[in-house]
Amino acid sequence: MLRITPNNSPEGASRYYDEGLSKQDYYAEKGEIIDYWGGKSAEKLGLSGEVTKDSFTALCYNINPETAEQLTARNNENRRVGYDFTFSVPKSVSIAYGINDDKNILDSFRSAVSETMQHIEKDAATRVRKNGQDSDRQTGNLVWGEFIHTTSRPVDGVPDCHLHAHCFAFNSTFDEQEQVWKAAQFGQIKADAPYYEAYFNSLLADKLQKAGYELERNKTNFELAGISRETIDKFSRRTNEIEKLAAEKEITNAKALDNLGAKTREHKRKGLGADELREIWKNRLTDAEAQKISSAFGGKGFAIEKKKDLTPDECIDYSLNHSLERKSAIEEKKLLTDAFKRGFTSCTPDEIKQAFDNRKDLIHGNIEGKKLITTKGAIQEENQLIQSCINSKCSTN
Repeated sequence: MLRITPNNSPEGASRYYDEGLSKQDYYAEKGEIIDYWGGKSAEKLGLSGEVTKDSFTALCYNINPETAEQLTARNNENRRVGYDFTFSVPKSVSIAYGINDDKNILDSFRSAVSETMQHIEKDAATRVRKNGQDSDRQTGNLVWGEFIHTTSRPVDGVPDCHLHAHCFAFNSTFDEQEQVWKAAQFGQIKADAPYYEAYFNSLLADKLQKAGYELERNKTNFELAGISRETIDKFSRRTNEIEKLAAEKEITNAKALDNLGAKTREHKRKGLGADELREIWKNRLTDAEAQKISSAFGGKGFAIEKKKDLTPDECIDYSLNHSLERKSAIEEKKLLTDAFKRGFTSCTPDEIKQAFDNRKDLIHGNIEGKKLITTKGAIQEENQLIQSCINSKCSTN
C-alpha cells in the first residue's frame, strides 16, 4: 500500500521527525529503526547515509544543510515542506517478518521501496515561469529521508507487527537548465498514486517470491499463502479499533478517518525489546497458525519458481478490454496500473512495461501533457458508430 500525505508546516515537519519518524517504533532505542537519505538531490546536497536531525530540520526550513543558505527562492510562511510517502506491506508479510525475523523480507521490502521512489523521482518536475512561459519542466531529481518501521501504534500498551516505511520527500528539486534549486511539482505524482502503488506491490511480490515465499492473490493485492484472515485479524488491532470507532461515529471520509486515527493514538510505551514483542505475538497464535507462519518462512536457500499464470500481454489485454469498454482512449498510467494489478505474482512491472512498449496494436497520443492510449480496433468501432449516426440522421431527412 502507498499513501502520499502533504506537510505544510516547517515546525510540524521538524516535530514529526522526533515524534513520528525517528522514534515511531516502540523499541527504537534498541536499533530497530533504519533510516537513510535517498534521491539524486541528496547527492547534490552532500547528504548520504544516516538521516540526522540537523540536516532534516534544515531542509524543513528550506535551508541547504551543506551551505546553511536558503535553498529555494521562495520561502513563504505557509510553503509546502514536503510529502510523506508511506509504503506498507500486506499484513501477512508483516506477521511473517515479526514472528520469523527473516531478513529476506526486510531486504525485499527495502529494495521495492527504493526502486519505487527512484521511479517516482524520474517524474519529478518544477514550474517554468521565465520569459512568459507557463509550463512544467521535468527535473528527475528529489531528496528524501527514508525511515523503516516494524510496528504499529500500540493497543492496550502493545504494538502489532507492521512493516512499513516513511519516505519524506522535501519540496525542492534542482533545475539543470536554470542551475537553481526550485520548488518541486508533486501534484501529478500525487494524482498518479494508484500507479506507483501498483508498481510497488508488483515489485514486492516478485522479490518475495524470489526470496522463497509463495503468494496468493486477492481482490486488491496479495498475501502470503496459507495465512488465514483470522490470523491476520489478530495482528490488525489498531485498524480494527479505528474501523469500530468510525462505524460508531458514522465516519467514512478518508481525511476524517485519518484525524480519528491521530486523535485516538495511545502514548508510546518504551522498554519492550524485539524478543519480548516476538514472544507476545507468538502467544496469540494457535499451534496450527504458528505452523502455517513457520512453513511460510523464506530462508530455504532456494527461490520458488514464479507461477506464470498470466503473461504480460494478457495483463495488458485485460486492462485494455476493461478500460476501452466505455471509453475510446485511456491514460497510459491508468492502463499500466490495471495491468500491474492484474499481474501481481505473475509478472514484474518491467516485464509488463517492456511488453507494452513492444505492442504494435497501440496508438499513442498526447493531449495537454497527458499520454493517452487507444487501439486500432477502438478507433474503428468509434468510426463505425459515427458513421452509423450520420446514416441514421440522413435517412430521417
